[in-house]
Amino acid sequence: MKSVRALVLLGVIFSLCTCKALSKEADVPAHISNPTTESRAELLRVVRAALNGSRVTLADDALTDDSLLIIEPKHLQGRDLRKPNHFRLMLSGSNCVLIHQETTARSTLNQTTCTAE
Repeated sequence: MKSVRALVLLGVIFSLCTCKALSKEADVPAHISNPTTESRAELLRVVRAALNGSRVTLADDALTDDSLLIIEPKHLQGRDLRKPNHFRLMLSGSNCVLIHQETTARSTLNQTTCTAE
């Protein structure tokens, strides 16, 4: 009798785990499909925040052709040994999510429409 209960319990646990795994949608690389003034401002704000308020300039077409954004450090008087920062735009379900690859920090872009690559 105990073994039957254990099997039933294992079956329930397995079913719950499987449902949760299936409900979580995988992130897919994406690009901005319809850039607006608001979406560009949001992207700039999120990137600056991820870089601790550093002054950053982004092109108006940033992340419109592919999912990778690389921010190079500003060079002042010669070589700069700081490494660039990489951001990846992902479609997570119906949300556009910007991931700072060096820290794995995720920010949902609520003003942005993106399309899977």
